[in-house]
Amino acid sequence: MQHFELALICLLFAAVSAKWAMELGFRQSSQMLWGIAGIFAGPVIVLILYVRLLGKYKSEGLSGTRW
Repeated sequence: MQHFELALICLLFAAVSAKWAMELGFRQSSQMLWGIAGIFAGPVIVLILYVRLLGKYKSEGLSGTRW
């Protein structure tokens, strides 16, 4: 894998992490920290935020098709 592709994947993880942090209602500074963490530990951070999103939607009574 070339360096450009790796950097692109890291930035993708950062963008997804920051967006999901925004959907969870984190402050802007926390969103930035989640995004930075997504650059360095992308899959783990995305998994953590995904589980939190599932918990949020479950507590609101929404099914997966109504997101």
